[in-house]
Amino acid sequence: MKKTILAALLPAMLVAGTAQAASVYQAEDGSNVDVFGRLGFNVHNRTSGDNTDGDMRGSFDNRLGFGGSQTINDQMSVIGWAEYQIGAAEGSNAGKDSFTARYVWAGVDMGNMGKVTGGRVASGLIMATDIADVFASSDVNLASQASVINKNATQVFRQDDTIQYQNSFAGFDMSAAYIVGNERLKNGYNLALRYTLDMGNAGKLAPVVGYQRNTAEDNVKDDANNTLDKNDFWVVGTRYYFNDLMLGAVYSEDKVSYIGNVDESKDKGYELTAVYDFQNDWVVRGGYRDYKKTSGSTTDSKMKDWTAEVQYKLTDRSSIFTSYVKRDGEDTAQAKDAKYDLNQDYYNVGLRYEF
Repeated sequence: MKKTILAALLPAMLVAGTAQAASVYQAEDGSNVDVFGRLGFNVHNRTSGDNTDGDMRGSFDNRLGFGGSQTINDQMSVIGWAEYQIGAAEGSNAGKDSFTARYVWAGVDMGNMGKVTGGRVASGLIMATDIADVFASSDVNLASQASVINKNATQVFRQDDTIQYQNSFAGFDMSAAYIVGNERLKNGYNLALRYTLDMGNAGKLAPVVGYQRNTAEDNVKDDANNTLDKNDFWVVGTRYYFNDLMLGAVYSEDKVSYIGNVDESKDKGYELTAVYDFQNDWVVRGGYRDYKKTSGSTTDSKMKDWTAEVQYKLTDRSSIFTSYVKRDGEDTAQAKDAKYDLNQDYYNVGLRYEF
């Protein structure tokens, strides 16, 4: 089985943000300093708030991360990582999210006893959400309601004020986290578990399950002035690896509940993905997703996408890619403020350089 696929996608990169980092300093005791960067440019015709006509637009995807570890003894080390999304910082873009934190955390790596990290960590639920998140340029829909109660959450991938424990043993990868409260969030927690089954010549199967609950502080209102109660998200999925082929399937439900006689808001749906890596230089990806958002018995919106993508690797770390998304969704009156047009096809062409 191709080592590059397994190294990047299968195991135990439970502490995200360091998988592609380059070590710029290495001490004799094992301490190190790592740096990661991404510079990308995309051209697309995706309809959004600043492109209502679906005209061709350009966008940047720039990131910078740094961190590493300091050795305590032969079993333990202090670890940390900070990664930022970077936009233009002068002219009309000055001050507009020009330096936004993606991950900022510190912790202790205890070897076989696992890792404990705190801050804006990569949630262990990413083991499940990454099954769908395979495209170089695409939005992710899983757990899109996490920020209704926890405003600093980016779905369930990245949330401030999180204390997390992770470990791997006997084919299992596990994660458990407690989310400390803020002005809207009383508290929260999440759990995730993945098992990798090696089937020899038949490939590898990696099923995963996950759950998160966030509970609102008393008398917290949403944008419609309804009193929030809690947000529940659960997900189940799997990946299958066979030589240069990776297949994925994931199902999830994401629900926001209210206090009083107010219908809950629920997202539920599934995604199917396929990735084929061949001739070392080319990667072909395809996927289908089907999501529905409801309030009680009322359908607020539907999302049905087919995505096709081709990537060519210029080097081990840099590539060009193009993708096309065919959409057959629906916005109702309740979803008129949707971020994107759910019924318009769009294309994307990009160049990505990483170091």
